[in-house]
Amino acid sequence: MTAATDFKCILHDMTISEQQFERFCNTYGLPFKRLTPDIHKTPDYEVVLGGQRTIVEIKELTSNDEEVKVVRDLREKRSASWGSAKVGNRIRYKIDDSKRQLERLAAGKCPGILLLYDTRPIPVRGISPYEILVAMYGFETVDLHVPEKMGEPVRFGKHRFGKGKKLRQDCHTFISAVGVLRETNPEGSLHLDLYDNVFADSPLSLEQLAGREDISVFTVAPGDGNEFRGWAKLVTEEEYQKAKKSIDADNQ
Repeated sequence: MTAATDFKCILHDMTISEQQFERFCNTYGLPFKRLTPDIHKTPDYEVVLGGQRTIVEIKELTSNDEEVKVVRDLREKRSASWGSAKVGNRIRYKIDDSKRQLERLAAGKCPGILLLYDTRPIPVRGISPYEILVAMYGFETVDLHVPEKMGEPVRFGKHRFGKGKKLRQDCHTFISAVGVLRETNPEGSLHLDLYDNVFADSPLSLEQLAGREDISVFTVAPGDGNEFRGWAKLVTEEEYQKAKKSIDADNQ
């Protein structure tokens, strides 16, 4: 067997998401090692990210029966309708599914990343930041206080993270971030979005990752306790000052 044949066999054994991840690492000079499976649940890769040894488990999103039907209906009927009963459920499943792999090599030792890659076709393809937010920290919830007396107005209470959270101080702390590897243009250029887990035992070096062209880093915006808030992108001081000048110029 020739070296070229060996390479083809290796590619054949790899998933699309693994091939894309290795292409991303090679393109941007990230040292990585594919981990050899054994009798235990083994994560996919070890990579040096922000100067840290980091364990990566890759999970693909593939079309379910409803999405296959949507694509077929659009092709044949030019119309279709679809939606999700519970936003973020597929992300929650992937978090649970990565537990045994990441916990074994990352827990208490080094950062661990659950990396998602969407193989679904357009228009059902795409992982939104909101899906990841509510899967990680819980459904967006607004408390309503119904008055005892008729005619009195309903009062709005806390706007908070509710049920459905997969990451807590006592759960999945070996996941340092949920990542999304995605294409940014028709040529297939790849970009990595990292969504920080504020409860992680071994956090990523966010400051060293902020400002990279190939990686965007997000963490939940500062807030009070369980108050609901969205993602905030981490940027360098230079990027912050540049954005501030642009905003100031627009306001003049």
